Amino acid sequence: MRHFINIYTVLVFILMLIPISSMGSEKPANTTDEKWGKYLEHRAAWNKMLKERYENKLKHTPPKPPWIKFPNYHPSDIFWRMGDGESYISDYFSIYFQYASKAEINAYKIKYPEHSDWRGTYKRFEH
Repeated sequence: MRHFINIYTVLVFILMLIPISSMGSEKPANTTDEKWGKYLEHRAAWNKMLKERYENKLKHTPPKPPWIKFPNYHPSDIFWRMGDGESYISDYFSIYFQYASKAEINAYKIKYPEHSDWRGTYKRFEH
């Protein structure tokens, strides 16, 4: 059963990332140049906002790992797929790992060792 939970946890995080990773930079068929341009502008503004969140907040006050921030939720809980849990992972935790340096990530991992139920989380989010 323990092996199943680890596989399930991996699948949950992979499914969370599919919409993000499937949005490439090639214009989809049947999309006007105007709509595509607006999408690219929006995406650039969103990425700029996330980078600013890292620079202005997360770099100085890194987010707590999900198992500390929300200790009552198992990694396979639906909480991590919608609502506050999903938002925390995608808008704070993953952003920190996206922009933090290797040294910052290593210090973070020493300060917050992975909980046994969350093993492999850091590896999935490291750049």
